Amino acid sequence: MKIFKLNLILLVFLAFPNFAQKPIMLDNIHYTVRDSASKKMATDFFKVFFNAKQISEETENPLTFMDILTLNSHETTINISFIDSSKIETEMKPQNFSPIYGVHWLAINTKSIRKSVKALLKRGYNFAAEDFTLPNEPDVNAVAMYGFDNNIIVLVERPHLKVKTSFSIDHIQLIVKNLENNVKFYQDVLGAEVVDKKDRSTVLKIGNQKIVLSEPEALGLVREQVLERDTTKFTSHIDYLGFLYDEVEPAFYAAKANNYTILSEPKALIFNEKLTPYTICTVLSPDNLEIDLIQEEGRTAGRTFVKVK
Repeated sequence: MKIFKLNLILLVFLAFPNFAQKPIMLDNIHYTVRDSASKKMATDFFKVFFNAKQISEETENPLTFMDILTLNSHETTINISFIDSSKIETEMKPQNFSPIYGVHWLAINTKSIRKSVKALLKRGYNFAAEDFTLPNEPDVNAVAMYGFDNNIIVLVERPHLKVKTSFSIDHIQLIVKNLENNVKFYQDVLGAEVVDKKDRSTVLKIGNQKIVLSEPEALGLVREQVLERDTTKFTSHIDYLGFLYDEVEPAFYAAKANNYTILSEPKALIFNEKLTPYTICTVLSPDNLEIDLIQEEGRTAGRTFVKVK
C-alpha cells in the first residue's frame, strides 16, 4: 500500500511539476561549528546576548550532539552542532570568512535598536556597528554586527512588533548567484510566495518565515569575491535550513520532478544506533545550500519552551 501511495505521488508531480507542497514552517536554522568548545561559545552567544532559551527534544532518543535554542516559543529554532574534528583536517578543510553563496546573515528584530544596543554593550557585546541598509527595506533602521566566528547578525528595528520577548527572528538573507533560478527553486520545492521584488533582490515568504534572496550587487558585494558553496568543506556558518512537513514525500517528489539535486532521499534518522522520530530528505538549492525537508512523528508546529534537565 505504501509503495502504491508513493508511486501515485510521483505520478502527480511528474504530471504537475510546479505543484509544490508547502511546509508547515521553517523549523530550524542550523550552524555547524568546529568542536564542542565552539558549540558552547555559539550557544552562550545567543543565550547571553539575545536571551535565547535552550530546549530539549521530547523524544525517546534525543539528538544530544545538537543544542536547540529558541528566542520565542513556537518560533523557528537555532540549532548548533559540531563535526568530528578529524574531518576538518582530512575531508573538510576550513574556508576563510569571505562572503559565500547561501545564508549571508540572520536578522533579529527588536522594538528599539537604541535600547537593544545599549543592553548588548552592557552584557559585554563588543561589536562594530556599521552603516547598513536592508536591500528591500532601505528606510528601516538596521545595524550589522559580528557574532561568533564572524557570523553576521543584523538587528532590525520593528517598533510595532507584538512579541513577549525582547528579540525575535526577523528574516534570513541569502546571497544567490542567479535570482530567477533561486526564486523558481523555492517556489517549486517549498511553495514560496513572492512578497516583494526589487532590482536583483526578492523577498519570499515560506511557511512562517521571510527569506530574502539577493544577488551580490544588491548587497554591495563584488561578485568575483563571493565564494562558491562547497558541501565538502567546513565553514563555521549557517549551513542548512530545515523545513517541517506533515509528510515529507510530496516535497521530495516535487524536487525530483523538477530535476533538482537531491543529496539524500527521505529516510528515518538513526542516532546512537536507535530510531529517532525524524524522517529527513536533503535537497540542494542552485547555489548548493542544503535544504532539509523534515518530518517529525507527533509534531506539526514549532517547539515550545522546555527546560533542559
